[in-house]
Amino acid sequence: MNFSDKIKPFVLTACVAVLLFSALPAHAVKVQIFKPVDPEKEVSQRTMRQEAVTEAFAQALFAEASRMLPGTLSAERTEAVKKAFGSYYEEYIKGYKDMNVKMAEDGVSVAIDVSVNRKALRAAMKKMGLFSVSAVPVQIDVSNGKYNLNEDQQLEQNDKINELIALYGLSNVTAADSNGTAVVLSVRHASKKRWTGDLKSSHGTWFASGSSMERVWRELWGKYFGSENIEALMNPKAVLVVNGWFNPEGVREFGRKLKSWDSAVQEVELLDVEMQPTAVSASWSLEVSDQWVLRGYLNDYLPPRGLTFSLEGLEEAK
Repeated sequence: MNFSDKIKPFVLTACVAVLLFSALPAHAVKVQIFKPVDPEKEVSQRTMRQEAVTEAFAQALFAEASRMLPGTLSAERTEAVKKAFGSYYEEYIKGYKDMNVKMAEDGVSVAIDVSVNRKALRAAMKKMGLFSVSAVPVQIDVSNGKYNLNEDQQLEQNDKINELIALYGLSNVTAADSNGTAVVLSVRHASKKRWTGDLKSSHGTWFASGSSMERVWRELWGKYFGSENIEALMNPKAVLVVNGWFNPEGVREFGRKLKSWDSAVQEVELLDVEMQPTAVSASWSLEVSDQWVLRGYLNDYLPPRGLTFSLEGLEEAK
């Protein structure tokens, strides 16, 4: 065996290793927003600036989230999601650059490039029920216990509850309407700085406590939508096998393309690259949010390039 024969297996192994372990590309979102001055509110320039920057981060996250969603959200839910992203944006952002904030008499403009942590964002979207196919019927009981609210405080709490119902895609029902099939959510003001709650459903029962009603609500529904049974209902898992490349570089190029189809698939992971005498094949595991859209993408992209594919683990689209 000469040196060239020895080096070929090494080069082949190196190519496959690069495919398996190369870092994902950064997902930067460019955002430009203008936040006008509210004439009915007196706020400092510092507060105005912070609110505008927060709104820009929320807009960047929503833009990236929209690419992952298989459908469109109602206007009410869209606003609730944006507000939630504004409250917790630090959890889903890797960093940012080129921030440009300009103050003017009529408002604040912000331009910024935001690097989004798509894995964390996708996980948060699941916990919000954004991949669920229909509204979840739920009986809601919020008790303030001995902490009585005045009229304005009660109205504020009711608005917050309605906002959370919209955010998580819920349908508020009564016991009579549900026939015992609805999820039951109970949240209680247990002590001065502590709320507790429980959520009961056919998929399980969960408990939570926190410093506010919203935190308890968020934790309970995060556990519900994040549970294994719910995820199985939302996004069936499949294995995609593609065959026909002449070299491993084609596998890498298609892997990038596959990950860009966020409206059809999530959690894309390369499983295997097989070097055959006449062609290269590869397989990926993925969660399918829209089988129709995915098959359309695959049929448009692969056959014209002389590639064949199979989807294993899914029922045939009808």
